This record gives sequence, structure tokens and C-alpha cells, in this order.
Amino acid sequence: MSSLTLKTKILIKLLQKSKGATLHVTFPDGSVDSFGSGSAQIAIQAKSWKVFDELVDKGDLGMAEAVIRGDLLVDDISALVQWACANEDSMNRLLHGAWYGTFLARLRHLMKPNTKDGAKKNIMAHYDLGNSFYRLWLDPSMTYSAGLFETDLESLHEAQMKKYDRIIDALNISANDHILEIGCGWGGFFSRAVERTGCRVTAVMNSPSQAQYNRELIAKSGFKNYVELKQQDYREIEGRFDKIVSIEMVEAVGEKYWPEFFGKVSSSLKNKGAALVQSITIQDQYFDQYRSKTDFIQRYVFPGGMLLAPKVFAAYASRFDLKDEKPFEFGISYADTLLKWNQNFQAAEKDVRHLGFDDKFMRLWNLYLTYCEGAFRAERINVGHYLLQK
Repeated sequence: MSSLTLKTKILIKLLQKSKGATLHVTFPDGSVDSFGSGSAQIAIQAKSWKVFDELVDKGDLGMAEAVIRGDLLVDDISALVQWACANEDSMNRLLHGAWYGTFLARLRHLMKPNTKDGAKKNIMAHYDLGNSFYRLWLDPSMTYSAGLFETDLESLHEAQMKKYDRIIDALNISANDHILEIGCGWGGFFSRAVERTGCRVTAVMNSPSQAQYNRELIAKSGFKNYVELKQQDYREIEGRFDKIVSIEMVEAVGEKYWPEFFGKVSSSLKNKGAALVQSITIQDQYFDQYRSKTDFIQRYVFPGGMLLAPKVFAAYASRFDLKDEKPFEFGISYADTLLKWNQNFQAAEKDVRHLGFDDKFMRLWNLYLTYCEGAFRAERINVGHYLLQK
């Protein structure tokens, strides 16, 4: 390690200031050094010196790209994310990168806007990996959103049903209601709502593969007289409804189109109607920094997407005459959901590879699931039920 680059030296100096865990770093020449003195142990192996330049230039995005390529091995990414959040004040450069490294990533993100055509392409980039892929690691209801865990003994499926039941109860849905679901995924919510209450649902989604799955689900389950399926952009929704449900769809809208989303919710509700939006949010104090850069999830997993902060959510609700209550938040349940998803994903590795996915894809999805788990456990992001009244 006698001829280290300047950026590698910068990185080592930053790591020497770390707290909250002990990082054991194996360098490309085989030498090992440890940083910090916490009880949590995190092992990191860099296979190329280039990795350290990327970390200094691009921050967490550079780390993610190195992991995806296989040039950086981390034994516990969730723990590393929690360590990073705990050390943000002393390692701002390492976590967020230099301006020139993050500028290009932000520019790429802005070139994927969620216009009607862009939104369909962005949705397909994530959700149209194939129903067979998601079936391998989601629960039997094919729910791809946070479950609600109340005990450690609950299964993933039980937690998803508890989440749906809480939404149904919060909105007091009955057989007399006509529900609009914006972004229905693979039909988990409308299936539970119809089974429990006998309500009518107009279910909207923009993914061709989800639309095909839901058509088969409706036919198989005998929901033809209860569920009207529409494959369209949310901006094309017509009519007014008693109640509206939207579960983790607003994250995919993009900041430029938040007014259109909240405006559509407001205009689609009958007088005295109510909506429940399940939304992932970033803490208020981190929002300005977050919106100024592009993280690896926006770059590689959800192109065009962006999280709201609670204060931003409240401001848009008020702007469109929607009265909001204090949200019911359950971020730790999302961390547990992600943990179970990744356990299922890893157990199904052989079957995932049989679908044609390679090593790079496996590393990307493991990173995505564990990175998000760590962010929820660090309470950097949260998820909540936002009840809105017209």
C-alpha cells in the first residue's frame, strides 16, 4: 500500500473517523486494515483500486456500481448502510460523492421523465421483468409493497393481509363503495377488499405483464362483477369514486408530476370521500440533499422515481384540498418485509438463473433489497398510511 492514489488516501482518512461498527477492509493487494471499534463487524473486499476512486467521486452510487460489477464484496450491505447513515456528518464526501461524479448521474435521471410514454417505459423497466420472476420470491398474493408485522412469528403473507386489512378498516370500506385503486400491482389489495367487503373496484395499472396476470386472476377468482381492470396511465382516469387506494405508486410518479397525481386523487373523489395512500418517504431533513442527486435505485432499479418527504406530501395534499391526518408509519415492518423477500430471492437463485438472469442481475437485486432494508432500519426512510379526506 506504499503507492496509494490521492483518492484512496482520502478514503482511508475518512474511514479512520468512523464510528458505530468495525469495518474490515481487504485491499486489492491482499493487505487488510480495520476501521472503527464497534461491536458490529462488516467485511469488505475491494478487487480493484478503481473502486476507491469511484467511492470518492460518486459516493454511494459509486459503491453500488462497484458491488454490481463484482469489484466490491460486502458481507452485510444492510449493516453497511446503517453504518453509513450513522457516520454521515463526518463522511459527507464519501457518502454523496464529488459534484462532478454525481452531476452526470442526476442528468441521466432527469432524462427519464414520467411523461405518459416515459412512465410506461419506466414501469416496464422494473415490473415487466416477468411474472414468473416475481412469483419466485413474493408471497402467494404477489404483493410488492410493505407488509405489516406485529410479531416475529408472522409469515410474509400474514403481514401483507394485515396491511390490506388495515387499509380496508381505515377507509371503512363496505359493499356500497366503489373504490378506485391507482397502481394495483398484481391484484393483492382488490382481491382482499372484494373478499372481505363485496365492494366494487376500478383497478388501474400501466404494466402489460401485470394487466395479463390480473385478467387471469379476475377470471379465476370470480371477480368479474366486482373488478373493472384498466391498463392506462393514472392521468387518464375518469369518473368519481367513493374511496381511493394507492399503495406505493406515488414513488414512481416523479417530482415534476406530483401535482398531477394529487390533483387526480382530489378530482376523482366524491364530496366527503376519502383516500389512503401508502407511501415511502425520506425524512424531512434529508429531502433537499436527496432531491439534488441520483441514488443507485433511481439509476438502476426505478428509473424516473423519487420519494416524497412527509412535509412535501402534506403540502401537496393541502394544495389540492385534501385534509390529511398524521400518518400511520411502519418502517421497521418494511425492513422485515425486505429481509424476507431477500431470503426468498436467495433461496430461489437457481430458478432465477433459469429465467435467464446473470451474476450481475443477482448482485443488483441483492444490493437493492439489502440497501433498502438498511435504510429503513436506520430510519432514513419510512413508509406510512396517509389518510386524505375530501
